Amino acid sequence: MNQRSFMGRAFAAGLALIFMTAAPLALAEKYDGVTVTFDKPLADVQKAAVDALTTIGVTIKKEEPNLVEGKRKNKVGLFVGSGGEILTVSLNSLDASKTEAKVRTTKTFAGRAGQKVWDQQILEEMSKSLGLSPPAPPAAAPAGSQ
Repeated sequence: MNQRSFMGRAFAAGLALIFMTAAPLALAEKYDGVTVTFDKPLADVQKAAVDALTTIGVTIKKEEPNLVEGKRKNKVGLFVGSGGEILTVSLNSLDASKTEAKVRTTKTFAGRAGQKVWDQQILEEMSKSLGLSPPAPPAAAPAGSQ
C-alpha cells in the first residue's frame, strides 16, 4: 500500500468517526425533555422532584425553588461508563395551585451508549409522591436521544 492510499483511507476513517460522533450529539440536542402540569403548588412539586431524583439514584447538585438538578452515579458494567446522566427538573408556577414541571435527561459524551432517558420514571415518582396518577408516557423521543 502506498503512502497516498494509506493517507486517503486514514482521512476517510477520520471523517467517518467525526460523523458517527456528531450525529448522535446533534440529535440529542434536539431532545428537549418532557413537560407536565401538576395541580399542586410549586413547593410541593419541588419537594416531589427532589424525592423522585433521589429515588432513582441521583445525587442532587442544585436545589432551588424553580430548579432541581443532579447526576446519576457512573457504573462499570456491560457498558463502560453507564450511568452518569444529568437529570434536570425545571419548575414554573402557573398559579397558586398549579405547577409546570419540565423534566430532561442529558446524556454525557463518555457514557452515551450505556445511558438512558429517565424522564418518565422521574414523572412517575413525582406523581406518586404527590398522590396523583402517573402522567401518560410522552411521544417517542428522537432517535439517538435515548
